[in-house]
Formats: sequence, C-alpha cells, structure tokens
Amino acid sequence: MPIEVRALIAVVAALVFYLIAVRIVRVMLAPPPPDEPDLTLLRPVDYRYRCTVCGTEVTMTAAPSPDGQPVESPDAPRHCREDMRLLGVTTP
Repeated sequence: MPIEVRALIAVVAALVFYLIAVRIVRVMLAPPPPDEPDLTLLRPVDYRYRCTVCGTEVTMTAAPSPDGQPVESPDAPRHCREDMRLLGVTTP
C-alpha cells in the first residue's frame, strides 16, 4: 500500500478520534438537570393516559400551573415515541 494512502487513512482516523473526544467532553460539560421542580407551581390533577402502541397507562397527579389558575389539560406524555391518549379526567 502506498505511503500516501496510509497517511490519508491515519489523518482520517485521527480526525474521527478527535471528533469523538470533543463530543464526549461537551456531554460531560453540560449542566446537570435541576434537582427538584418548584413545588409551589404544581397543582393537583388526575389525568389518565394510555400509550396507543403498547397499552402502558400513566396517571398524572400534579401539573405545573405558573399563574395559580386551575390546570388546563397539559401536553400528553410520550411513550413508544408517540403521544399518549387521554383516557379520563377526574376533578380533584
């Protein structure tokens, strides 16, 4: 194999290793997620959702309401990469 081809392969491999290392360092330097949500902004709710793909059910018992007003229907959670379907709402 000619020396030029070997040199090109070595440069490409070094570049790939460099890009992977930069990506790892960026991920490690990202700030951590917040510890706890502000509990004063949460209001009690009782929403039941079901995944349309696998049938998993989720009950939401609190939802954010920054203005202190009753909570409207929040965005549906996602499961199996699809929005879950709202089954029912019980007034707390």
